[in-house]
Amino acid sequence: MASEKTNPPTYDQVHGPTSSAYPHPEQSNAPASFNIPTQSTTVIVTSPQVGPDPTTMTCPSCRATMVTRLEYETTTKTHICAALLCLFICWPCVCIPYCSTSCRDANHYCPNCGSFIGTYRK
Repeated sequence: MASEKTNPPTYDQVHGPTSSAYPHPEQSNAPASFNIPTQSTTVIVTSPQVGPDPTTMTCPSCRATMVTRLEYETTTKTHICAALLCLFICWPCVCIPYCSTSCRDANHYCPNCGSFIGTYRK
C-alpha cells in the first residue's frame, strides 16, 4: 500500500484571488525593510551674556521675560584681596572686599522659577 502525500489547497484556490489592496508579500513591490528618512535637529545652547548688573532676558527654563535676580558669592579672589589689605597694615579695611560687589562673583537667577542663569566673573 503506497500512500501518496497530497498538498492542501492554497488560499487562492479556496477563497479566490487576493484583492489588490492587500497583496501578498511575494507580490509586493515594496522593499522588505522600509527606509524612512529621518531628520536630525541639532540644538546649540549658548550661555547668556550676563554682566555685573541685573539683565533683562528670557529664562531658558520657564521661557518668561524677566530681569535676573543677583546673588553675590565670595571667591578666592575676595579672600586674596582681604589678605593683601591685612598684609599691608590696612587691617581696618579688611572687610571692604567682602562688602564690595567688584571682588565677588555675580550669580544670575530667574525670579520666576529660581533656575540658575549664569555667573559673571570680573
